[in-house]
Amino acid sequence: ELPKVDLVLTDPPYYVSQEVVIHRSMNPKKYKYTGKDINLDFGEWDKFDNEEDYRHFCQSWMEKCAIALKEGGHFISFFDQDRTSHLIDDARVYHLQRRQHLYWLKTNPVPRARKVDFMIALEHACWFTKGKRTGATFNYQLGQQQNYVKAPIPGHTLADDGDRTHPTQKPFKVLAVWINYLSNVGDIILDPFLGSGVTAYTAKKLNRYCIGIEIEEKYCEIAANRCRQMVMDLTSIL
Repeated sequence: ELPKVDLVLTDPPYYVSQEVVIHRSMNPKKYKYTGKDINLDFGEWDKFDNEEDYRHFCQSWMEKCAIALKEGGHFISFFDQDRTSHLIDDARVYHLQRRQHLYWLKTNPVPRARKVDFMIALEHACWFTKGKRTGATFNYQLGQQQNYVKAPIPGHTLADDGDRTHPTQKPFKVLAVWINYLSNVGDIILDPFLGSGVTAYTAKKLNRYCIGIEIEEKYCEIAANRCRQMVMDLTSIL
């Protein structure tokens, strides 16, 4: 039996895929933003029959994560901001106490193709603690930290903003801040939607263990490749 984990840090499907591609380099003289095209159809893993089906899916994975999380452990999930109330309501059922809203502030947000509203530069996450907050890890000695972290979307523009091997990949910098403040060296982090392995990579860089779960084989291979020089032996802590 695996030990309880100290931190759940994950980025589940949002159920927001659209059959839309934004072409960014068709006319660089006309448009300010140039770079790679943006495909808003993320894949079959982000498609559900309806809202009820998606809600049941979220309740299922959240319950399993809550069971795996130790008392006083933290739970952070990126989530569609329009459905945040569902996440908060379900968290109460699993004894997860709401702490704060956290944000990734994108320095290179996706331009609005129709030019009728503002670019969305914030990505939202919810932070919870299981059970009582007393004794829960918060490494305040690292200094004051805003509830947002600035970072570019990986591989989004032609600038040097990092590689992207998954359509919804999150920046190392954002995950590193939250991991540093809400866990300690040697702690175990669980990511049930590992994707291309950014959580595992960041955890290892910060001397934490990581349990990652990913349903798509191609992303398992990418994650393994990303972490191939950084594998930690989980049996040493069982």
